[in-house]
Amino acid sequence: MERWFGIITQKAMRRGSFHNVGERTCKISAFVGHDNARARPFLWITTAESILATIQRLCKYISGMLH
Repeated sequence: MERWFGIITQKAMRRGSFHNVGERTCKISAFVGHDNARARPFLWITTAESILATIQRLCKYISGMLH
């Protein structure tokens, strides 16, 4: 779900400026309709070990930063 919100933010929300809530709602509805028409499952190709290694590197990096 979080990934989908990232996609809608990137493809529909950031590209336009909205003057009111109605405009934004229409843009979201149009995106959802288009996205649903060509929907397919997400394909996760990264292993859990790879994700954990990335997080470990990030934690090591940010723990050494000066604040």
